[in-house]
Amino acid sequence: MPGSIEKPRNARWDRCDLYKWLKQLPQCLDAQDWMNEFHLFRNAFEKRLDFLGLAVHLRGIIEFSNYCRQDCLYCGLRRSNANIDRYRMPPDEIIETAAQAMDIHNFGTFVLQSGEDPGYSAQEIGRVVSALKDMGAAVTLSVGQWSHDDYRLWKDAGADRFLLKFETSDPVLFRELKPTTTLDERLECLHYLRELGYQIGTGIILGLPGQTWQSVVNDIKLIERIDPEMVSIGPYVSHPDTPLGQGCLGEPHVAPFYLIRATLNLLAASRMLVPYAHIPATTALGVIGKDDRRWVEFASEMLGTELGSAQVAGLDSWNDPRGLALLCGANVIMPDITPKRYRNSYEIYPGKASSDGEELDSILHEVKTLINSLGMYVSPERGDSPKARFQLRQIE
Repeated sequence: MPGSIEKPRNARWDRCDLYKWLKQLPQCLDAQDWMNEFHLFRNAFEKRLDFLGLAVHLRGIIEFSNYCRQDCLYCGLRRSNANIDRYRMPPDEIIETAAQAMDIHNFGTFVLQSGEDPGYSAQEIGRVVSALKDMGAAVTLSVGQWSHDDYRLWKDAGADRFLLKFETSDPVLFRELKPTTTLDERLECLHYLRELGYQIGTGIILGLPGQTWQSVVNDIKLIERIDPEMVSIGPYVSHPDTPLGQGCLGEPHVAPFYLIRATLNLLAASRMLVPYAHIPATTALGVIGKDDRRWVEFASEMLGTELGSAQVAGLDSWNDPRGLALLCGANVIMPDITPKRYRNSYEIYPGKASSDGEELDSILHEVKTLINSLGMYVSPERGDSPKARFQLRQIE
């Protein structure tokens, strides 16, 4: 392929290599030679081992409200969607949900996620945070854009981390997709959070209609500049009750198998560029892998030829490609512990994994089986960022 990177099997990828690779990735995805992808994945996995080891962190996510004041064109929770059963969990029920989950698995972190719901006071959210901290877990908030004072109140209540994806670094596309806010406002919130001492997470949606590949490369550069403690890169999943799902910006041009590979490449690049970040194998990656199983052949060849893996039990029975993400640098899985009666209504996109009424112990058994089959183990720790430890080591 003209201009392609031909890396020897054991060669190390530097920053220049990574960005050269990312710029030409759309052409590489059309090629049948997967070896360069496998080389990158091997480097990313080794980087993960160097900084974070074989541990996988399970973060229990509670999706406690699907009300949202924003009107994002891609999201099923958007305020204009009248075809959704809205719910708002009372604070005491959120706390009880976490307590019941702790009886099944000793979660090191709970993730409290919702739409931007003004139906709660900042004090109510703070009370929930404090109660979960009393259980011995870290708390990550993923509740959107709020004021500096709100963020401070939650930090004072004990919140450790905050996930706020900027979605796209293209300000024009951002405004089209999120007409009720701006990219500058989003980035200002990330600045507030950093200033207040949160461990911050951010990232993008890959494969959005209207998204150019150059903007994706710029997204990765922005992630590198922000230097977050968590990086989240998830593929776009269309929702039929949204303007984007109804084709307002045209149809996405990326087939599921290619979107899976593109996502894995970006996860691997992120691991190389932000080596101490926690990176989840996202639920959305699991969703798009259900209907296009070509990734199984891809996984089989990767495991057998590049990673030098031992036999991975039951590869054909994998429900989704999140196991691949763990081999490309990801180290977090977030099981959904939301009560069953609410779970199907938290529909940012359809087809979400674990939205079929599975019991939590069954979900956890499946996840742990996957992790163990890869020679990894479930971490018993909170999973705080190791960034400060590595930066101190560099100073010394």
